[in-house]
Amino acid sequence: MDLSIVIPAYNEERRLTLTLDGWHAWLDTFGGTAEVIVSDDGSTDGTALLVERHAAIDPRIRLNRLQVNAGKGAAVRAGMLAATGDYRFYVDADMNIDPFHVTPALALMERVADVVAGKRSLAEYAGSEKSTSRMAAGAAVQVARRLLVLPVISDTQAGFKGFRADWAERIFAKALVDSFAFDIEVLFLARRMGARIAEMPVSVEFRDESTFDVSKHLPPFLEDISRIRLNAWRGRYD
Repeated sequence: MDLSIVIPAYNEERRLTLTLDGWHAWLDTFGGTAEVIVSDDGSTDGTALLVERHAAIDPRIRLNRLQVNAGKGAAVRAGMLAATGDYRFYVDADMNIDPFHVTPALALMERVADVVAGKRSLAEYAGSEKSTSRMAAGAAVQVARRLLVLPVISDTQAGFKGFRADWAERIFAKALVDSFAFDIEVLFLARRMGARIAEMPVSVEFRDESTFDVSKHLPPFLEDISRIRLNAWRGRYD
């Protein structure tokens, strides 16, 4: 398999059809073999059935299901380790970053990079984000991760990252974080292991219904950033 696209999903029945249709259309233009893996994080709605219906029509789509809701990081990790592509990406379920970005990312990994991380325009993001609380939460996250674990990388939270297969397997086999901080841990591990990381500008289309709830998700997010540093000190990534 040339390419794997992993989409973590939790109760995404309403939005996933448009996303799968979008990836289906893009894959029809892709010159190699590919798969789309929806990693269902123990959804309680019709997400799994919807994916199975799409898979019955398009064999490039398949379902990877966690039995219980474990967190976005857990869903991405399970999907990336179940993938079979030489190049493996994880993307968001709302397809806020267009599939055409895969092509230049693949070119980077073929030439100069082991890992490609999408980088959003800060001005574009600030102009599209309607929630001041999520903006403030995002700033807090970036300050914490720069101070504690990852002083480099402009944007750790864009929902678009690609990996060579060998690096995906090495990184995700060691990853431990299940919360939204998993993006930071993944890049921290990649850098720690010596992967060549390239940041690539991506255009983002604003989507309503963000799954990030500041009051619910920010405290464990910040706690897990600290835990990444502690894990490293304690040798849990060795």
